[in-house]
Amino acid sequence: MSNIQILVVDDEPDILQLLKISLERMGLVVFTAATVGAAKRELDKITFNFCLTDMKLPDGNGLELVEYVTENYPSTPIAVITAYGTITHAVEALKKGAFDFITKPISIKILRNLVANAIKNSSEPKNLSETTGPTKLSGSSDYINDMNNSITKLSRSQSSINIAGPAGTSKKLIAKCIHNLSKRNSSKFFSFDCIENHQDIAELFGDETTNGLISEANGSTLFLENIGGLSLDLQEKLLHIITSKTTPLTDGNNHDFDIRLISGCRNDLRDKINQGLFKQSLYDRLCVIEICTKPLASHKEDVAGLCKIILQEYAKKWEELPCKIDSQALHVLSNYDFPGNILELKNVLEKAANLCENHIIREDDLGFNDGEEPKLLSQRQDKGLEEYIEEIEIQEITNALELTNNNKTAAAKILGISFRALRYRIKKLGLD
Repeated sequence: MSNIQILVVDDEPDILQLLKISLERMGLVVFTAATVGAAKRELDKITFNFCLTDMKLPDGNGLELVEYVTENYPSTPIAVITAYGTITHAVEALKKGAFDFITKPISIKILRNLVANAIKNSSEPKNLSETTGPTKLSGSSDYINDMNNSITKLSRSQSSINIAGPAGTSKKLIAKCIHNLSKRNSSKFFSFDCIENHQDIAELFGDETTNGLISEANGSTLFLENIGGLSLDLQEKLLHIITSKTTPLTDGNNHDFDIRLISGCRNDLRDKINQGLFKQSLYDRLCVIEICTKPLASHKEDVAGLCKIILQEYAKKWEELPCKIDSQALHVLSNYDFPGNILELKNVLEKAANLCENHIIREDDLGFNDGEEPKLLSQRQDKGLEEYIEEIEIQEITNALELTNNNKTAAAKILGISFRALRYRIKKLGLD
């Protein structure tokens, strides 16, 4: 690492010297600065592989330096040092483009892991042409553009993210996009549904004979879907792993925890905290950055583009020509509120694509009652969103089971979910 140059910014001489010595022992070339101004002068003269700055400096603060580096030297990852208990400052720094943060008192082991990951982030070129999978959401609305900007920015960070929003609003897809744009994209993307897979918790944590996803995902990204469904004892277990920065293996050893955690939830986790159902300490670890998805009804201008993408995906899956939608059918879809969000749009289009003739979807193919305009969400006053989504699930699962003569394995394949997930949904919805 003798050719790796990093810049450390701190106005306390003792801490600056300690950091310099610790990092030089890693074989790094360490430059130091005590002020924002001095740091900017060093950055203008030398190309650094990494920058580490204290939050509080004599002539400004670390946030100013984060913005300066992000804007002028985007290939140089920057991390901030914050005092214990000032997590809000760290979150603000991450939103401005910081790679990560570390709190005082500084653990040398955690510091070295952070620096090693940051150097890897800056030294290995990211070849997007070789990236498999999506890197952005489809659409042209302000919401989609803002979300894609967030995806790009957050892909450069290491900090945990919570994606909150209604069901069917592409939370898992957003997590995949962040992973595919990150330096972890050469590794497989991992996900675990904390509700559907709650009975198979060994899949997440492992047991005496098998390493779980927490071990397998090391060096990659793990999406914890429906994180609010994790029981309190398992929340404690996850918190211990995150806090200790180690992951247990079946051979009795531990290895350093190096996972980008992204969680997803339908409801505000703070409500669960107030009810005593979710640990505040785990929330603080998982929700360093929070982004919120919106229902499809709030960005209907994206419906036409989404229809095209979804139908192309079905065509590829079925090895057929993609269907097109005539103007009247598209008008109906564009004026529907989609209480089931993008998931409902996919279900409607899948049915229509199977029913239509000559690969043209017409209004009658959409499956609305007697060709009538679909009811708007505002007219569904007798049903809540969760109840309506359950109705969609029941209908889709029932149809799939009928098509396959109650063969659950084949039905799960049609629905695009695992057999275990289908089994759980059947039990949950009382279909067994």
